[in-house]
Parts: sequence; structure tokens; C-alpha cells
Amino acid sequence: MQAKICYLDFLLAENTLTDEQLTMLERLYQEIREVCGDETVTEEHLPRLPYLNAVFHETLRRHSPVPLIPPRFVHEDTKLAGYDVPAGTEMVINLYGCNMNKKEWESPEEWVPERFTGGRLEVADMYKTMAFGAGRRACAGSLQVMHIACTAIARFVQEFGWRLTEGDEEKVDTVQFTAYKLHPLHVHLTPRGRM
Repeated sequence: MQAKICYLDFLLAENTLTDEQLTMLERLYQEIREVCGDETVTEEHLPRLPYLNAVFHETLRRHSPVPLIPPRFVHEDTKLAGYDVPAGTEMVINLYGCNMNKKEWESPEEWVPERFTGGRLEVADMYKTMAFGAGRRACAGSLQVMHIACTAIARFVQEFGWRLTEGDEEKVDTVQFTAYKLHPLHVHLTPRGRM
């Protein structure tokens, strides 16, 4: 039996399942198997699933769900990156641009979960994608969202094998300023038969 659902950028991260990405997907599956065995993944397993955490953060970096932060007003005269910014100025932060900055990220156009593993980044760096905002305006539910999303991703990987519909590998078009595809990609899910 195969199920067909809309492609999950969140899980597969890129527009094609290359051999390298199949290896990444298999690595994630193996990590889940090693930690959980035959148990269903739960929130309690998450601290022992570092590659899953890396997949989550790298996906938020490479495929930011919100590429621009809504406008904010500067409350007092300030200097930012050497520029004078007067009070009352309306500013928009380009998260996509920040997450694709070659000064901050090596090969930013590539989806590389390993950049978030092995102590390569400090805990604070996990949040420099600003997917949940920052400072006083940060999402109060970010930790809960991370737990729910990582558990869901792990369950999808634990329960199903994945493959794209033939021909979908070339569908790379997106609607500007959103994560939506103009032509949805579809993935075939095959139950792994765990139960």
C-alpha cells in the first residue's frame, strides 16, 4: 500500500531526493531505530536524537517559513552596521538573506544538517536562523513547536519509506515570499511494516 501526500519541505528539505539525501534520510532513520528500537518515537526520545535536531534546524535555515520579518519601527536613534538609523524608521529584516549569508554560513545554498551537529555551533547559534523571532518578540511557543515538529518528523520517518513521484525532481518553482510550490510535489509513502 502506498500513500500519496504533498511533499514535505520540512522533512526532505530539498526539491530532489539525490543519493546523498537518501543517505541523509537513511541516517535519520537509523538514528531513530538505534534510540527507539521498536518503540514509537515520543518527546522523551528527542534529546537523544541529535541528527533529527540538526535536520529541523537546517531546514528552518535553508527553507525559512517566513522569509521576511514583518516591519518594526526603530524607537530611538541608533547605529546599525555602521549606518545611522533615525527613530521612527520602519525596518524589515530579510531572514532569507541572513540565512543565505556566506559570511555566516559555509555553502549556505546547500542543505547540510551536519552544520548543526558535533558541537560545530553553540546552543545560541541554533537560533540564529531566527525562525521563531528573537528577543522580546520571540515566539513563546518555540520550544513546544520544536518538540511537536521533531516528534512528527521522526514518526513519519519511522513509519514510512519515501520517494518522489517520477518527474517531480525538476519541480523547483516557488511562489515569491512563501514556502508554497506553484506546482506541488508529491511523495509516495510506503509503510515500513514496523508493527
